[in-house]
Amino acid sequence: MKKFFKRLGSAVLVSLGFPRMARASGGIGDFSMPLEKVMNTITGPAGKTISIVAMAICGLTFIWNKDDISGGFKLLLGVVFGISFIAFASSIVNNIFSFSGAMV
Repeated sequence: MKKFFKRLGSAVLVSLGFPRMARASGGIGDFSMPLEKVMNTITGPAGKTISIVAMAICGLTFIWNKDDISGGFKLLLGVVFGISFIAFASSIVNNIFSFSGAMV
């Protein structure tokens, strides 16, 4: 196992020292267009509407069934609420500040 980590460490050092040898000079052009489409779908008008509806449904489910919800379902509702909040918040930040920096 030590031999593996030594080889891995030397490969990392070589690739850091010689980026052209590691083929690190190019970009991620093959993946940028599909990721931009997904980001535009999530942060666009349809994504904003879906996130508002998802937050409303999760909130109402929490309010009406707070004693009957089991641990796993409560965790799932929390994850859905968090994801929808992030999608909604990124569109609000874009509209208010006209800033399109790092986005989720």
